[in-house]
Amino acid sequence: MIVSILACTKTLDFDDEGLANKLVFNGIIQTGDSFNANLLRSSSILSEPREGAMFAGGTILLYENGTLLSTASSPLGQFSLTDIKPKAGANYRIVVNTENEMIEAATNIPQKAEVISVDTSSVKNEFGRWTNYKVNIKDPLGEDYYRLVLMSESLSFYTSKDSLGNDKRYYAVNTHQWLFNSDDPVFKNLYNNFGQDVIDAGPNNDYSIFTDDYFQGKGYSLQFQVYNSYNGGGYGYSDPSSPNLSSGIIYQRYIIHVQKLSKELFNYLKYIKLYEFYHDDPFAEPVPVYSNIINGVGIFAGVNDEAQFSFQETYIPFSMDTIKIEENGYNNGGGYSY
Repeated sequence: MIVSILACTKTLDFDDEGLANKLVFNGIIQTGDSFNANLLRSSSILSEPREGAMFAGGTILLYENGTLLSTASSPLGQFSLTDIKPKAGANYRIVVNTENEMIEAATNIPQKAEVISVDTSSVKNEFGRWTNYKVNIKDPLGEDYYRLVLMSESLSFYTSKDSLGNDKRYYAVNTHQWLFNSDDPVFKNLYNNFGQDVIDAGPNNDYSIFTDDYFQGKGYSLQFQVYNSYNGGGYGYSDPSSPNLSSGIIYQRYIIHVQKLSKELFNYLKYIKLYEFYHDDPFAEPVPVYSNIINGVGIFAGVNDEAQFSFQETYIPFSMDTIKIEENGYNNGGGYSY
């Protein structure tokens, strides 16, 4: 018996040169904050990486409602405009000039999200606590795009030896973003992942973005839950005045951010998640990452992060004014990811 094995090959056209050597711009502008952005240049997937080859120097011009607001130049493509205070409701445009190329993009910063109230309720057991949050939003007329972000901030202390060998008490702030659970349809309908019996339910809405399709021009009660485990059977807060404790947590609070996104930022977050979910699937259609950069790729988008609400559980036997926060200490940075 003779067994033959036939190998089949298929040639795919791939425009590597068209994707390489493109200017890549990334910058998010928001109310009352300085504007930072970076400019890179894409390289071929077939080329050897070279140190510094990705940076692209140039000059950026930022316009607000058609008027030049600020400029900055950088040989390494790291732009920082600290002399501005972006405003809600304003339109913004960037023009970036390199040695022989120009890219541009436009966006807006939405008005502040109108939150009527935020309610909480908790259920405790021996292992931890479920906290239920209800955020009541009043949506204006027209299309609006939202994102919900939950941050945690804690103040901790620890004891260490100073230069003279004496014990010294230090304080540090730790911040990080928390994930939450929600069956609210505004989160579920983005990728149509409602049911349990669907073969391809799509990616999870990890960026927690949503539109006002369900409640345009009306009020809406947004609901989600957070689980907190106890620290060693207790709640985990410590008395910093006790000389026998070398470290502990003085307080922890949660900060709810109800953000209003520009359409550009909403689309960028939506499609980058689709790309991450499907790009390794050989049976899925290719998903392009959203970009609004003319003559380049990347994103220039606006966000309004003014609607913030904090919930704090505290043990502080003295004024916060007497505490010096260490800049390094245990501070693991803050902010949230786009």
